[in-house]
Amino acid sequence: MSEISRAQTDKPLFVLLLITLSVSFIFPEYIAPLFVFFLYIYFIIHFKKTGRNAKLGDLGKALLTYMCYMVISGIWSKTHILSSLIGLLWMGCFLGFLMVANAVNTEDKLKNAMTAINISAGVTGLIGIAEFVTYNLTHHTKWFNFIIANPLYYKFNDKLFGLLPFDIVNNVYPSRATATFDNPLIMATFLVMCTPFCAFGMIYFSHKKSRVISAFCLLLTIGGVLCTESRGAYVAIALTVLTLLLSSKKIFRKMIPFILILAVGLPAILFIRFKNSPPGDLQISNGSRLAIWKKCAEIFLKHPIFGLGAGTENIHQIMLKEMNMDRAHAHNLILQIAVAGGLIGLAIAVYIAYVLIKNLVFIFKGGEGKFRSYAIVYTSAFVGFTAMSMFEHTLQSPKEIMMFFFLLGFVEATLRMAKNNVQIAQDEKEFQKTAVR
Repeated sequence: MSEISRAQTDKPLFVLLLITLSVSFIFPEYIAPLFVFFLYIYFIIHFKKTGRNAKLGDLGKALLTYMCYMVISGIWSKTHILSSLIGLLWMGCFLGFLMVANAVNTEDKLKNAMTAINISAGVTGLIGIAEFVTYNLTHHTKWFNFIIANPLYYKFNDKLFGLLPFDIVNNVYPSRATATFDNPLIMATFLVMCTPFCAFGMIYFSHKKSRVISAFCLLLTIGGVLCTESRGAYVAIALTVLTLLLSSKKIFRKMIPFILILAVGLPAILFIRFKNSPPGDLQISNGSRLAIWKKCAEIFLKHPIFGLGAGTENIHQIMLKEMNMDRAHAHNLILQIAVAGGLIGLAIAVYIAYVLIKNLVFIFKGGEGKFRSYAIVYTSAFVGFTAMSMFEHTLQSPKEIMMFFFLLGFVEATLRMAKNNVQIAQDEKEFQKTAVR
């Protein structure tokens, strides 16, 4: 093999990408996106040095169209600056999609990137389980008295937010796991999307050590979802696992122990939540969601074309003024898109979904079935995400948006492999030549 200069290898870039995928989600919401922003600077410089351009793909172009529309919506939004900033935040997180789609250009890299996601999910689940267990032991026993902060960064956030010239909501959720996320539903959304990646690693990775790590991460991830006490997440995780089970007998056999954990864990955790909650709390929660959905449908009918503008603050102000409810969003992603972007925003979102489904079908059918298992994993993740989105605005926090774009980046990267349309670094080209010889 000929000597390769540092500028002709993607190894440093890929190592930094793995660090971002595995570590960034453990940091607070206002720090995690910085991993993506700073890595992108190195990514774009490196790609130019190696004579490559970061390609968007059809999916990337559709996403970019929606984000530009969100930025423009600041013009008619009553919160002009905030709406535009939301669009810019999406664009910043979108850089994660670009990096995964372009830098993950071999199947080995794809599996390593999945492992990084698995580790991040496993650590998150472990923290959430520890929060949940310590709270309930302290609350229900006399011999244990130690509670982990929930969210983990609550005290730090409280001090930091107090220094700012504007108010930021900083709620505490002592009985429901949130780990490093701002609330249980955001944590649950992240873990639901990660669950199929852990299952894939447990079943399809070639090395036993990697399979064991993925299985352990899957156990912690499912445990973390259970400890959020989110009923919507329970529906989502059940549908996610069901999608995997229906895909092959091999997956079904491997997933049986985890099905048993869900079968025992779901009713047990629901009982604990019922015991810890004030009387009528669950009924109040259900009733408030129905009221919010009804109000958001009314808002959409009043602003059907362009919507109120990007972000949640417009909805929040209406909820406070007209319903005396301090709720920040629609608690349903489809309604949120409709209220924020009107029919135009909905149309773009539908087109994004169409391109995504088309890409998943190609991955499933293309490449002589080589990437079929990946298509199943991604489909399972989106099934879970969609189920969560029926009960929650699942793209409200930076880390939710980051994970969503990373997932889309995995789809795009796999699509390019299935089409044999990847951009390979010089060292990988030399390796492929040697392998052929």
